[in-house]
Amino acid sequence: MPLPIRFPKPFGLKAILVGALLLTVGTTAAIVYVPWLLVSKRNVETIVDQVNQEITLGISQQVEKLVSSCESAQSVLTSTLEDSLIDFANPKDRELFFLNMLRANPNFTWVQYGEANGDFWGARRTVDGQLQFHRRDWDEGSRTTTTTINTYTTAERRLTQVATETYAMNPSFFSPDRLWYSNALKSPQELAWTVYIQRTDQEPGLGATTALVDANGKVQGVIGVSSGLEQLSEYLLQFKGDQTREAFIVTAEQELVASTNLAEAAPIGGKDYSELRLPQLSEARSPLLQIASQTLQDKNLNLKTLEGLQQFSLTDPATGERYLVSFTPLGQLDWVVGTVIPEASYLVGVNRNQRILLVVITLFTGLTAGAAVLMADRLIVRPVLGIAHTAAEVEEGKFELGHLDAIGRRTDEIGQLARVFDRMAQEVYSREQKLKQQVQSLRVEVDEVKRQQQVKEIVETDFFQDLTAKAKELRDRHPGG
Repeated sequence: MPLPIRFPKPFGLKAILVGALLLTVGTTAAIVYVPWLLVSKRNVETIVDQVNQEITLGISQQVEKLVSSCESAQSVLTSTLEDSLIDFANPKDRELFFLNMLRANPNFTWVQYGEANGDFWGARRTVDGQLQFHRRDWDEGSRTTTTTINTYTTAERRLTQVATETYAMNPSFFSPDRLWYSNALKSPQELAWTVYIQRTDQEPGLGATTALVDANGKVQGVIGVSSGLEQLSEYLLQFKGDQTREAFIVTAEQELVASTNLAEAAPIGGKDYSELRLPQLSEARSPLLQIASQTLQDKNLNLKTLEGLQQFSLTDPATGERYLVSFTPLGQLDWVVGTVIPEASYLVGVNRNQRILLVVITLFTGLTAGAAVLMADRLIVRPVLGIAHTAAEVEEGKFELGHLDAIGRRTDEIGQLARVFDRMAQEVYSREQKLKQQVQSLRVEVDEVKRQQQVKEIVETDFFQDLTAKAKELRDRHPGG
């Protein structure tokens, strides 16, 4: 025998209304929350684009300012030498001119001139702000260099010599061997740019040099100015602030020129000056710079042919964190500005606002749903259930007048329904009472008919006739008895 099919018990009116209210409020909250979440995450990329543009523009202006200063100073130096505005044969005039050029340009670390015979003169700015004039005399026979250094202070805007020292340089110094010198020879009388390690400070510097030639085309020497690149790293630090992000400058050969992490842009290669060089981006120890290097490899990006902003996203497989990496040519030299920005650094605020919004929406949903449930229970569910309960009483014959009076006083549709139902119930009740009376009357009539019929049947029996005859006979025998 097959088992009977059991259908699930239908939900009650109260459960349906509560569910509908919760669904409505929850859907409304989701319509507010989900688009906000999607838009906020999409806005992260927009913010990063703006940050990249700000960094690139700022660095571009800073580098342009540096380049312009070098060009202007180089023009003054070249004109002074070519036009013989000062007597370079006079050591004192030459020294003062170089020192004053350095004082007038606080961004410069060197103003220098290397002669074709190997001699060198130059004014240098020290880390503590003092000025030094270096004279290096090359001896071709012994291939040695003797240097004399005069140290000056600039107190009260006056040059005051405070020290002099002379010693043999080891290793020796020969001007034409220097990178800034040889680069200038490639295009005589044109400005040449060189990123190199400064021997004195062993720090990276940018040199702008020009080869001077005589009327016969013979090289007289190379003159130029240099600026320390650490100022670019310090400038980059202003954009970093307290954010977890990295900004850097690399050459087209991926040599690291400047970075928000000063240690990453420091020369590497060994303790000896001749072994020092600029680090490659791929040699960086910073995790963010490693991500930038990895992006260049993964995207097979050639910085030499880079024409505009290139932005990529990279996900760290170890942590699952997403990074936004960009490369933008500066338009100056062959340098490129790069940035690495963890998406999480901007999502911190978004996630915080997301949690706040979620709490607000949850509280709003709970309070609204609770208020809606209470109102629905009081205004709809209880009256409807009251009418249903009255209908059940009518069905069971237990109806009592006045149960729906409170509901019937309402002026809405439920009140109208209660009044109509109450009137119908009263009519049903009245008809039932009349029917009961009619049934009772009918019962009495039926019982009387049955009694008369039974009496008739008894009277008509032979026994009753015989008994009647005997009774009559007895009465006749005893009249008056």
